[in-house]
Amino acid sequence: MITVERIHQGIAKCLNRIDELVAEMAEAGDNAANAEALYKTEFARQRLAYRVTHEKSTVGQVDDHATDATSDLLLAHLIAASRLTTTREALRATQSRLDGMRSLLSSIKAAT
Repeated sequence: MITVERIHQGIAKCLNRIDELVAEMAEAGDNAANAEALYKTEFARQRLAYRVTHEKSTVGQVDDHATDATSDLLLAHLIAASRLTTTREALRATQSRLDGMRSLLSSIKAAT
């Protein structure tokens, strides 16, 4: 049976989880930003280095070389971005659950 006490416990758990997720999201955001900056910087450096040594190369060849040379950094960037998105979605889901519990609590209080 749903009781006011159980709803309060659920609300407390949600609030604790939101605090955890906010901290995780800050860390995931930092990691994603750093991974993106590292990837983009190295990609640009690889493009420039290839153009210096291969003056008659096409844009496609330059990009192919830079993509190949930075594939590990691209993977790290995509993983970090995915972790940020996943954490953001978990935060939204927890906030929705909290809103549902608050609505339920209001309904129970109004009925009594």
